[in-house]
Amino acid sequence: MVPGTVNELSAHDRMILDLEKAEHTSAARDALCRRIELPPDEYTIVLEGLVDTDAAYSYAPEVVDRVRHLRAERFAFERRHGRWKNPRS
Repeated sequence: MVPGTVNELSAHDRMILDLEKAEHTSAARDALCRRIELPPDEYTIVLEGLVDTDAAYSYAPEVVDRVRHLRAERFAFERRHGRWKNPRS
């Protein structure tokens, strides 16, 4: 995790975490992306990086836990299906 405090989150970071806290639609996500000038295809990349910070966990622990859990499930699925093979094996 990257150390930090809630005060270190930008307004955009808070908006992303707030959107993830609420039940949202892709239309709401796209509207937020337009508002903060973030290309929609980069939203997930920003969110994934954001949840690896202490500041995000302090601000929205339920969002951080959910996103990390989904990421771990996705990686496990990829490994089970041979998409993450160890090049040394």
